[in-house]
Amino acid sequence: MKKKIKFQKTKDFLSQIPDWEKDYKKSNEVQLNYEKKDWANAKACFSKHDLKILGEPVMEDWETPYMKDLAEVATVKGGVVLELGFGMGISANFIQEHNIKKHIIIEANKAVVKQAKKFAKKAKHKVVVLAGLWEDMIKKIPNNSLNGILFDTYPLSEVELYQNHFNFFPFAYQKLVSGGVFTYYSDEIKKFGKVHLKKLQEAGFKKKNIKSRVSKVVPPKSCEYWKAKTILVPIITK
Repeated sequence: MKKKIKFQKTKDFLSQIPDWEKDYKKSNEVQLNYEKKDWANAKACFSKHDLKILGEPVMEDWETPYMKDLAEVATVKGGVVLELGFGMGISANFIQEHNIKKHIIIEANKAVVKQAKKFAKKAKHKVVVLAGLWEDMIKKIPNNSLNGILFDTYPLSEVELYQNHFNFFPFAYQKLVSGGVFTYYSDEIKKFGKVHLKKLQEAGFKKKNIKSRVSKVVPPKSCEYWKAKTILVPIITK
């Protein structure tokens, strides 16, 4: 269930909210604030085209080309790759197509964890599934041990809306080896926002190592969380 909270929408926060959320920007409405234990135990509703948890659109299959691009970036160095958020397993399958040594998956929802473990049994490359919130499970990953990271978890609180990856940036920097590559569901259409760039640099990433490309997508009109025809693919090197 959602907790009742007061939330101040700051200028920096609103700068990351896309233009199609005009009504949200003007209102005092709080959309997200789930108890983490409720999210972990909630039923995962899989269909042919999407995944919903507690009624939230966690993932939809129009994201497939974007997931392919993210997986390509995360695996460019081979070695050990960490994926945060298994979802429908789209990006996980693409990760396995590349020449890696080990694939670690962190997933919070218990029903989705079951799917990830089924995937692990059939995967080409070794897969280790860590069940729990990334904030807890990341402690099990040694610093300077990962060659690639793909972060795509669902925001559970209002402060994370369209920017839930920001809190992970310092951990990405800690866990990557020198030269390792970090990518994630960016929530950006074609370029990094000013706040976004600032957060990456505050985490330790040098400006010259913050690069990107654009992925073309075709979300249906019914999609609640993305209305653009492109999404930015971050290519962040430590």
